[in-house]
Amino acid sequence: MDTGLRRLRYFEALHDELNFHRAASRLNITQSTLSRAIAQLERDVGTKLFERSNKRVRVTRAGEAFAVGCARVLMQLDATLDRTHKVARGYAGSLRIGYTDTIIAGCLPDLIKSFNGIAPDVHLRLIQGYTEEQVTMLEGGLLDIGLLTGPLSRPGFETRVVQADRLLAIMPRDHPLAGEADVALAGLARSPFVMGDPDRWGAFNAHFQNLCDRAHVRPEVIQTAPESRAILGLVACGLGLTVMPESFAATLDARLAALPIRGMEEPMTTLAVWRRAAAHPALIRFVEHMEAATAVR
Repeated sequence: MDTGLRRLRYFEALHDELNFHRAASRLNITQSTLSRAIAQLERDVGTKLFERSNKRVRVTRAGEAFAVGCARVLMQLDATLDRTHKVARGYAGSLRIGYTDTIIAGCLPDLIKSFNGIAPDVHLRLIQGYTEEQVTMLEGGLLDIGLLTGPLSRPGFETRVVQADRLLAIMPRDHPLAGEADVALAGLARSPFVMGDPDRWGAFNAHFQNLCDRAHVRPEVIQTAPESRAILGLVACGLGLTVMPESFAATLDARLAALPIRGMEEPMTTLAVWRRAAAHPALIRFVEHMEAATAVR
């Protein structure tokens, strides 16, 4: 049986109006076109849906039963079309976003909140991962976009700078240098360091080591930890000091002090990274939003 979606729309209008003239005007068609369509619909269904007379139109019992199902079909169709259009424009769908400790301590919360405001029907799944891990997940199709420590250059990957952090020296509040306005890297090197595990903090450690090499400084790393909270906790224990991106400054508790490091103005960048061939509407919408938010910031 082929009733056709158009005839269902015609039926709905006549059911609501109970008047061929008003229903035809609402549908922007002629009254004769509507009459022929309803007659064809009744032939397809195999029963009368309306009783007609010169004075009025009345819905039959069969017509009322048909109206219930018709309303459901059209409502579901409208919802499906609405979601289809939203998906096509990047306002619905799903997005898997990788992140590091640095970006979650920085601009990512505000970025996610503002994106949710314009695209609430995009389901976001945030996945924590260190830089090398995120690259592997991107290559395996397990992430749509990664927010990771730069620099990064890979064939087929697009990158955008999302956040730039200068490095700060983090030390216990009672450290002899804690009261200074800033500190030289050479002065820090006299104290033991707590740093991130090489397998998880490889990109960050490489950036810091490069700056140390330029300054001809060799800090003594006596302990490592896998996560930023653990690193800061060990520093609070008095085991040493550390170097962290500036975004962590707002998360420090009263036991710790943060100082700018003279001669280390070169920022550490966090990049948004995605595979060019795997771009889809929700990802493109997120990147556009991210670029606009970054420009404002």
